[in-house]
Amino acid sequence: MSNIYEKYIKDQCSAEERKKVVERLSAKVPPVELLHFLNKYWYRLEDDKSEPDVDFGGVLNRIHHTINLKESEENRVKYSLLHRFYSWTRIAAAVIVILMASVGVWYAGRTGIFQKEVYYTVSSVRGQSSEVTLPDGSKVWLNGASTIVYSSKYGVDNRNLKLKGEGFFDVAKLRKLPFVVNVNDIKVRALGTSFNIDAYQEDKPVMVTLRTGRLAIKRNDEEVELTPGMQAIIEKDKMVSQYVDTELYTSWHSGQLVFKDEQLLNITRQLEKIYDVEFVFESPELMGFRYRGSISLKNSILKTLEKLKFSTGLQYEITGNRIMLKK
Repeated sequence: MSNIYEKYIKDQCSAEERKKVVERLSAKVPPVELLHFLNKYWYRLEDDKSEPDVDFGGVLNRIHHTINLKESEENRVKYSLLHRFYSWTRIAAAVIVILMASVGVWYAGRTGIFQKEVYYTVSSVRGQSSEVTLPDGSKVWLNGASTIVYSSKYGVDNRNLKLKGEGFFDVAKLRKLPFVVNVNDIKVRALGTSFNIDAYQEDKPVMVTLRTGRLAIKRNDEEVELTPGMQAIIEKDKMVSQYVDTELYTSWHSGQLVFKDEQLLNITRQLEKIYDVEFVFESPELMGFRYRGSISLKNSILKTLEKLKFSTGLQYEITGNRIMLKK
């Protein structure tokens, strides 16, 4: 298998060979030959600088993608690769070499052997949400086409991460290390709480919705604190807070959308992120139609449209990924 491991690192193996490698990386107890290879490869890289073309970031992304895809097909995405690193040290030992640029320094943060800091990137594919468990036990649900980035010092010196897109956070309590989400020049700080951040587009307001706990949001010299049920709307020139129905902004992470007499325009904005579609309206007045009820995200877009049609009386027309709503 050694030659296959070598080919996998260089992204040269076949689909069948790639499947074999991922199966071994996913095993609760890694095979002995993998451990031997990793051990030899580690020291070879330390002594030999002739491997400049090894794309460790690409290796990490391929493993994430393959494992997440396999789990989503089985409808039981219950753990991430990063969670495996945290929960099973034997897996961490097995993967540490191949993912040297990403996992090696995480291990170093725990052991103090190496000092170089690296950054992990975890993403969800467009039109599909995913769940990530961080090393401190905090959980993040990423909506479609969203990304978080955090360093190998996470959980050791800090609990800082960057978000692009939308994420729901359930933060583990660890008073010595505040949990901080960075969105451009905005810092959202929590100790133990659950909240949602919608920051998909740079030209639109960032919305932070607090379900439990307390939050402090800071941008430059401006700061606002949130209590449960509040939402902060952060625009380029101002930051305001208000009380909202938090279910509208947070329920997606649990597999359903809950609406209480909500405008159709806001509903379609949520559906666009979930299903990777674009809604258009035959006339502006349709945007104000109201809907009360819940939509299961396990349903297909067609089933969801039929439910809206039954409740509102509106018709729909599908062209590619574009959906027109009309009377």
